Amino acid sequence: MKDLFSIYARGVAMGIADIVPGVSGGTLALITGIYTELISSLAAMHPRLLLVWRQQGFVAFWQAGNFAFLLTLFAGILSSIALFARLMGWLLENYPVPVWAFFCGLIAASVVPIWYSLQEKKWREALAFICGLGAAATIALLPGLGQISLSPQVFLFSGALAICAMILPGISGSFILLLLGMYQPVLDAVRGGQWSNLLAFVLGCAVGLLSFVHVLRWLLRRWHDPLMALLGGFMVGSLVKLWPWRLAAEEGFRDQWLSPSQYALVQGSAMLPQAALALFVGVLVVVMLFRIDQRSD
Repeated sequence: MKDLFSIYARGVAMGIADIVPGVSGGTLALITGIYTELISSLAAMHPRLLLVWRQQGFVAFWQAGNFAFLLTLFAGILSSIALFARLMGWLLENYPVPVWAFFCGLIAASVVPIWYSLQEKKWREALAFICGLGAAATIALLPGLGQISLSPQVFLFSGALAICAMILPGISGSFILLLLGMYQPVLDAVRGGQWSNLLAFVLGCAVGLLSFVHVLRWLLRRWHDPLMALLGGFMVGSLVKLWPWRLAAEEGFRDQWLSPSQYALVQGSAMLPQAALALFVGVLVVVMLFRIDQRSD
């Protein structure tokens, strides 16, 4: 029961992260130590499981699919999105600087234990880290694509692409939706009960997720350390997008990055004490999670 509660809590954290454009649920999975198990469990979703059920029974089927882990985790993600979507939207609207500072501290500090966990730290891992950093920073600096024609097919494609980004640490599914000009339409579909578009979006997520995880599992098995270094680079590169003192751009344009003093001139306050506190709390969360993980080992 304790393990299931811990998994559920991790799901809640992933759900909160997935709400925020620029923050990846995969990042939280990596930080909390369940990333490899998540990818392996999702990749195990295969029709062969039905054969296991037929030959060995339901218990063997349940264990082979690691359904207790997956259902508990996704219950946490879904309940978190349902409960905290409006709260996170309110915080981002009224206190954007501390929110982004918190995630900056969380992600920056989490790179240390990820690099620490690598068994090899050679030129290959260093190169992978640099490539990941450059790729994520480049994506973060891309302008949005502006308005596009909406249809169930567009929602299907957007879901497939966003979910692939969502399980990659450092690349946010919400951010990909922003680039595609689909973030607001998806939110509007949820609020307005546009069931055909929502069904297409969910179907796209399912197809994209169950396809992409096989690639990730293959890479984790054969190139674990370079892949983890690459993902660590993604996380560092994503900090470009999470810079707290910035002004959101209109669709089709890039956000405007400011210094705290410039931000204060525009918005009236740079909220430096609040940002410093939020940054510290983000770092503290990672330190606590790392110590708990070390003790459990």
